Amino acid sequence: MLYEVAVDAPLATTLTYRQPVGRTETKKIPTGCCVRVPLGGRLAIGYVLGPAEPLPAGEQSFVIKPIAEVLAETPLFPPDLIGFYRWIANYYLHPIGEVLRTGLPLAPTSRGNRQLKAKTRPIMLPGPLMAPLIKVRQGVGVDELVDVVDASIQVSLKKSDRKALSFFCEDLIRSNYQPVPRTQLLARYPSAGPMLKRLQALGVLEQSDQRVFRDPFGEPTEPQTPPEHLTTEQRQVLDGLLPAIDAQSFSPFLLFGVTGCGKTEVYLRAVQHVLEAHKTALVLVPEIALASQLEAHFHARFGSRLALLHSGLGDGERFDQWQNVLSGEAQVVLGARSAVFAPLERLGIIIVDEEHEPAYKQEDGLRYNGRDLAVLRAQMAGCPVVLGSATPSMVSYHHCMQGKYTLLTMRKRVAEQPLPTVEIVDLAATRRSRPELAFSDQLISALADTLEQGRQSLLFVNRRGFSSYMACRDCGAILQCRHCLVSMTLHRGQHTLLCHYCGFRQHPATLCPACGSARISGGGIGSERIEEEVRQLFPEARVARLDSDTTGNRKHYQATLKAVRSGQVDILVGTQMIAKGLHFPRITLVGVVWADTGLGMPDYKASERTFALLSQVTGRAGRGSDPGRVIIQTYQPHHYSIALARRHDYRGFYEQEIAVRRPLAYPPFSRLVIVRFSGRKEERVEQAASRVGRFLRSHSQASRSDILGPTPSPLGKLKDKVRWQLLIKSNSPAVLHALCEAVSTERKQLCPHDVTLGFDVDPENMM
Repeated sequence: MLYEVAVDAPLATTLTYRQPVGRTETKKIPTGCCVRVPLGGRLAIGYVLGPAEPLPAGEQSFVIKPIAEVLAETPLFPPDLIGFYRWIANYYLHPIGEVLRTGLPLAPTSRGNRQLKAKTRPIMLPGPLMAPLIKVRQGVGVDELVDVVDASIQVSLKKSDRKALSFFCEDLIRSNYQPVPRTQLLARYPSAGPMLKRLQALGVLEQSDQRVFRDPFGEPTEPQTPPEHLTTEQRQVLDGLLPAIDAQSFSPFLLFGVTGCGKTEVYLRAVQHVLEAHKTALVLVPEIALASQLEAHFHARFGSRLALLHSGLGDGERFDQWQNVLSGEAQVVLGARSAVFAPLERLGIIIVDEEHEPAYKQEDGLRYNGRDLAVLRAQMAGCPVVLGSATPSMVSYHHCMQGKYTLLTMRKRVAEQPLPTVEIVDLAATRRSRPELAFSDQLISALADTLEQGRQSLLFVNRRGFSSYMACRDCGAILQCRHCLVSMTLHRGQHTLLCHYCGFRQHPATLCPACGSARISGGGIGSERIEEEVRQLFPEARVARLDSDTTGNRKHYQATLKAVRSGQVDILVGTQMIAKGLHFPRITLVGVVWADTGLGMPDYKASERTFALLSQVTGRAGRGSDPGRVIIQTYQPHHYSIALARRHDYRGFYEQEIAVRRPLAYPPFSRLVIVRFSGRKEERVEQAASRVGRFLRSHSQASRSDILGPTPSPLGKLKDKVRWQLLIKSNSPAVLHALCEAVSTERKQLCPHDVTLGFDVDPENMM
């Protein structure tokens, strides 16, 4: 018996192995199982993709090795997903074994395995959590049980002790003799351990082990009653969507709805319709923060039929959730981008919320886009896919204009709430009474008024930390990370300078590396500084901050959100994670401390990101009964991304941005691939990039493509590795793929072993 195995190694193809030694030919290894296989002089992890076709007699010039070990007899993924994995490996030019490792939770890694000749340690795959249950033998009553316990401990009990013992025995036999978790009994009666053992020995009690699923949902979800009546726009959207679900065919929709229009209820109704047809649903969100926001709605509506899949779960929780989906016990999956690999069968709908978000793109390893793979998976499954956003990506909206997607529109907020009024403060022209602070007088006054009215405010700044850079006051040098060409960020609360790319830390009391001066001071703003300044301005206010420094613990993040919703926070300060998707009905004021952060980036998407971010954070205001107000502070008030965000004019922004991209042939008028080079020696990296550039130009002369570069990357050094890149641009995906395949074929001749070459297909950023 021969098997096709995708090995977790940088191999362009799958490999063939035969039946493990000592395993009978009739005992086939199921497709989807994880195995350990010999590869060169070591052992590697592999995934069985099914039986392999034997080579014709006379054509086999090598010995087919046996699989060394079957690590799990139970498949980790269904066979239906194999075609999905193959497409991903081909399109993103990534080894299929590494694609599988990316897509599977807690997949074992090949790294660190011993040599074949050495004694190998076993690889432990995650397993279920088992818990002991205690059950009273049928027919035993409370009095009899008390008497047996009383006699077994051979001590005359006091009346109070006997009463407590009665309660203990009642716990054992209540609920019609159903099993009771042993840990639950011992938590209530800590000294009951010896009695339990004695009663088991006497045959009065029986103990069994049962699988326990670790609960990732935290505290119980409050029941949420669905609205009695949908809005007119919600009904219209569902009228267009539900027939496509019933038709059981691929139909891509773009749900373009303003913030607060009720898209979540549309998602819930669509998923409910799918479940009634005995099918499954996949719902993707760009970040864990948004998964937590939707989690309450979906869990309240679907209960145990819902599974969560994202990196915020513990290993055991993630394994249990995956197994629930694989077994069919959970029919709805909610998660971040990696949830696109969920082992769902009979898919009836896929929903991608906030589809414009760059967080759907994985920026290392397998550089896939979760939104694009969701569309592909829907096409393979033959079901509708809904891309939802208040600020759709340029590419998705262009697809609607070209007739590739069906556009569904929601222009009004629920309950006819008006969109907030937006004011622009020109920081260059406005005099401030407190110039040492990051706040204009208008924003300070608005915060004071909102606080006096007993309402809540949100302050957005797209930087974390206290100071975004540290500069020498004598020579002007910027303090950079010793491993990356980026400035160090001051985190005052942690009393450290931190590199946000490699994690390198340094004490703030340091000397200038250029001149040796000790006069180092911070500049720029971050969420930590804004929080401190707010506390200075309003010492009586209850202030909270949400950024990646304060939300490493998922429970802390959820507790902060709960405090905001319950009115225990007056002013919430945060970064991007509070700018989108979250629903805070009591927030009436939103302040954008500095709107220009992203406009200076060397990226053709800089304006699109700025418009989307401002529109999203603006949408957090006025979602309750009170009207909303937004104040945007900027040095570029006339930039079209800011001016049009003020007017909530997405269509106007689309028309202006598309006019900028058309003559430059940037997406949606082309497809892009960035070829990235990295290594420790700059000369070697530059030479490799130049060779690949010449090679591509010689092969692109007859094709419809442009080669730009090579050039140093905007982030020229990260984690001690110098980085160069070149850009391939074409309106033909086939041409791009052929050029990349040609480079891959000649990789050893073009790129030395100490230089890493990688492809970023459909890059989300140019950094």
